[in-house]
Amino acid sequence: MSLKLRMLMLIGLFLVLLAGTGGVVMIANAREAVQAEMRSVLNLAVALGGTARLSDAQAFNALGLRHLRVVEAGEPVPPSGPSAAGAPSWFVALIGVGIQDRILDRPGGPALRLIAEPDDEIAEVWEDMTGLALAMLVTGALLLAAAWVAVDRALRPLDRFAEAMDRLRAGTYEVRFDGGEVPELARLGAGIVALTRALAAAEAESRRLGHQLVAAQDTERREIARDLHDELGAALFGIKVDAGRILRLGDPAAAAGTAAAETVERARSILTTADTVHRLSRRILKRLRPAVLDQLPLGEALGELVGEWSRRQPGVRWTFDLRTDPDGEGLDGLDEALRITVYRLVQESLVNALRHARPSTVAVSVRVTEGEMAIRIADDGPGVDARAVGPETGSSGGFGISGMEERVRALGGQLVIGCGDLGGTEVCARLPVRRDRLAERAA
Repeated sequence: MSLKLRMLMLIGLFLVLLAGTGGVVMIANAREAVQAEMRSVLNLAVALGGTARLSDAQAFNALGLRHLRVVEAGEPVPPSGPSAAGAPSWFVALIGVGIQDRILDRPGGPALRLIAEPDDEIAEVWEDMTGLALAMLVTGALLLAAAWVAVDRALRPLDRFAEAMDRLRAGTYEVRFDGGEVPELARLGAGIVALTRALAAAEAESRRLGHQLVAAQDTERREIARDLHDELGAALFGIKVDAGRILRLGDPAAAAGTAAAETVERARSILTTADTVHRLSRRILKRLRPAVLDQLPLGEALGELVGEWSRRQPGVRWTFDLRTDPDGEGLDGLDEALRITVYRLVQESLVNALRHARPSTVAVSVRVTEGEMAIRIADDGPGVDARAVGPETGSSGGFGISGMEERVRALGGQLVIGCGDLGGTEVCARLPVRRDRLAERAA
């Protein structure tokens, strides 16, 4: 039940209680008034009974006194006239005033019975109360209508509050709450506006810190990758050179004895171990940072990624669509964290599509507009539950659904995974475009 309807029902309940209380008071007053009227009629009849002209019952009745009938004592009381039919029996019972009579003894004449009948008086009270009830009904209806308009106007700011809260829930913090002419709502609106400003500042700070965190992670990975490449790679290369030299010096054709044969065997073992470590280091380097981004722009790197999968999976129909705003800067000068996030997002989505969906068609599209980038990866497979795909799947990118969500959210974007137009799974991400102006100036 809406607040407006509750308030109107409360007002209606007050009106009903007011009308009921007024009805009880009016019935009590009417009972006393009818009793007083009956006593007054009987007293007047007794006073008139002393005159000589009123010598019998017929003379009394000829006066036409209201509510009074006079008969000789001992005679049966005739039924009441048609005037008593004006009020219903339940109302007559509520008034509770019956016929009152008194015996008037007259010296030198017959005793008379004075009868005061309240039917006419009760009928008049009934007419008055029905008229008053009708007036109260009309007045109550008008009051409820006026209350409806007043409550609607008073609660109208709440509708604007609800609209503003919907915008706030959607992430739009530039909202304004108008409390109208209600001071309480105006104070509430001012408090909510202050809260939205604090939330906007907190979200901006969270995005800034998230971006710094992602950038710090990428920087750390870049340093680790450089160390692995420069130091571990050099060490492995030295091992391979030394092992090769030992192998050549220990050639069984040029040397004799068990020591020479053991030297050859150990040299081969060193070469095998070095090759294994070298492959492991290359795989770690690839997981830490996609080297292709250091060699190609983001658009070409994504195209190369899709092309590599198309060569591996020729039975799948691959499409790659890259569109940029003609008036914008396109993919040039994008922030390093954004470039890596977009590449990893596409890489992980393609791996998940091939591993879980087994599709016949995979579509990749990238849209870059002023201030926003939209990435979409869709397939026509049977679909996959996002919870079944994560870091534990061992994807080549080592990213996972949870990692994608965390990284996209840290950059101030949104990630949605659901059913797509192709009938399978669709991964959609929207990211705010950030550009590395220092890198642009250095270039």
